[in-house]
Amino acid sequence: MFIYTDIVEQFSCQMCGACCRNQWQVTLSETSYRRNEALFAGTGRQAEFDQAFIRLQESAGYGEYAYIAKQAGGGCWFLDTGNRCRLHREAGHSQLDAVCQTFPRYPMSTARGIELTLSFSCPAVLKLADREAALSIVKAEKQPTAVADDSYAVAVYPVQQPARKPLHYYFELETHFIDILQYRGLPLSERLDFLADTVNAVNGLARDETIGRALTTLFRSNYDYLDRLAVARTPSVTAPGAGLLENFLVSFVFKKPFYIYGLDKTLYLLQRMWQQIVNADDMTAAIRKLEFQYGHDRKVLLG
Repeated sequence: MFIYTDIVEQFSCQMCGACCRNQWQVTLSETSYRRNEALFAGTGRQAEFDQAFIRLQESAGYGEYAYIAKQAGGGCWFLDTGNRCRLHREAGHSQLDAVCQTFPRYPMSTARGIELTLSFSCPAVLKLADREAALSIVKAEKQPTAVADDSYAVAVYPVQQPARKPLHYYFELETHFIDILQYRGLPLSERLDFLADTVNAVNGLARDETIGRALTTLFRSNYDYLDRLAVARTPSVTAPGAGLLENFLVSFVFKKPFYIYGLDKTLYLLQRMWQQIVNADDMTAAIRKLEFQYGHDRKVLLG
């Protein structure tokens, strides 16, 4: 099963070069390193290979063997003046490392199947998401886009969590949280407040064999409350950029941070993101920065 936000199948690279001109370090596995070593050796360019692919030492993480050097101006070594990749042009998409093959796709291995969304640090993704329509979650048996086997950002298997803890029911929680964020009978700020109240209510549940039933009761109570609001209140006026901001937050929750970092830390992270975005002069730039930090500098974002 493949589960993904609908913009995944709509995405196509716009050749803007933004992802190739950034602060992050593109690392390679040893397999990718050796593949490129063979390519450059076969074409008599060993000197360029030694300049372009730099071996990592003690700081290397799991699956990280080397990194790609940058040009003097900060762009990737292989970025040409037309914002195209020389390595891709010469040897094809499969020659690239997993990061470059995958970005801006964000693949996850989960108990439900392979799940995908997109990184909002990509300008083309921001254009797709800047719309009035809410993100929809698609379930299909056909893979929407190719994903490298070693590129999964996270692994989410809630059954491995103790049965008496909320994260054992993670997928139900995620669905409910997204429903709250997409309830347009409330301004987005009030949806976030309601989400915070819900997280606090989940934290207050007894950690025993009744927790599954208690979660179901909580969800039903929330939905009943939202249904009553739909009757009693006039729909909120959609502010400029509200669709983009909602879709960013939904995509972020779909990346499974509540599972990875826990309920409290992720709630803090969402609230911190919200404050930075609403106080920014340029909402789009703020979203790109936050997405970049989450993908490549989480220590800064998490504080």
